Amino acid sequence: MSDWEASRPETRVVAAGEDVAPPRPPATPPIYQTAPFLFRSVADLDAAFEEPSVPGLYSRYASPNAAAVEAKVAMLEGAAAAVAFGSGMAAIAATLSALLEPGGHVVMARELYGGTTAFAELLGRRNPGVTVEPVPLDTLGTRLDAVPAPDLVWVETPTNPLLRSVALEPLAARCRAAGALLVVDNTFATPVLQRPLSLGADLVVHSATKYLGGHSDVTAGVVAGPAARLEPLLAQRRLAGAMLDPHAAFLLNRGIKTLFLRVERQSANAARLAAALAAHPAVPRVYYPGDDPVARAQMSAGGGMLSFELADLATATRVVERLVHFRLLPSLGGLESSAMLPAITSHRGIPPDERRAQGITDGLVRLSVGIEAAEDLVADLENALAPESGG
Repeated sequence: MSDWEASRPETRVVAAGEDVAPPRPPATPPIYQTAPFLFRSVADLDAAFEEPSVPGLYSRYASPNAAAVEAKVAMLEGAAAAVAFGSGMAAIAATLSALLEPGGHVVMARELYGGTTAFAELLGRRNPGVTVEPVPLDTLGTRLDAVPAPDLVWVETPTNPLLRSVALEPLAARCRAAGALLVVDNTFATPVLQRPLSLGADLVVHSATKYLGGHSDVTAGVVAGPAARLEPLLAQRRLAGAMLDPHAAFLLNRGIKTLFLRVERQSANAARLAAALAAHPAVPRVYYPGDDPVARAQMSAGGGMLSFELADLATATRVVERLVHFRLLPSLGGLESSAMLPAITSHRGIPPDERRAQGITDGLVRLSVGIEAAEDLVADLENALAPESGG
């Protein structure tokens, strides 16, 4: 009788059956829901610690599920590598923290997601040597011709929530001439419609919570680019513990498989809605990348996001609360259609005067268009925009 067989049940139950494996590989990667991995020798353990970013050591460092996501995003963006994080903000924070050395200077487009700007400003306050300079989108290119030159330039295109686009190729050329790295948040466009690295960007950031996941059931972030540029981000992730967990990575990997189908349908639906809203007498203005010549030059379609103006916050509130097929959600990019009021949600932390200076009015409504029938979505908006009956 072996020592194993002679041991008591309460000892054997801990490890019994845990070496069972199917004779054939699964059709989809299983969830590796484990923190550490098992080693058979000290030599093997020692070798693993020499390359902690390779899956199979400890899931805070790397996991097979996260590696699958990273491979997919790198392929889609035309990048050498990618690094996955537990949220979009974790990806943004790691990129800024890892790339801005003491004395560093970042120029950020003024028209950014509020969380990005807030973290950069926090970084600047806590690190007096770091300079954070917000610049209006229209003057971003000429700012790069001035002194001092920044170390890093950060943009979104299309922007949130007015869907303005940045011409990436000339901006990237100016960044190279100034010796600055260009980071592009490609969350709204996705690599289905736009690939910033091919236009000269150095790194691409995604809130994978949005279109990459696509089902509003996972929180994640990804950064893609050259492997050497991502090394500081890997170290930052490992030390800060911002790793994407295995189950979330599994869901994200599954979502990415249908990215093309979803984005193509969402883009077609959004184009229909933009045209219907532009023709509606109650809507003075529509913001949609498909109508922007800059976006049309570098995106293969207009995407699933659009915004439109209404008279004031009370009118916008009434309209979104009358919608049936558009859910009121504080996020975007899911396969379901949703509506949001930026003035009281994503941009509520910005002083009203600054919001208005950016063109974000209290009556602005932002739509994330889903995969439902376009005819139903158009009818839903028209019903919500109809005057209330007086009787």
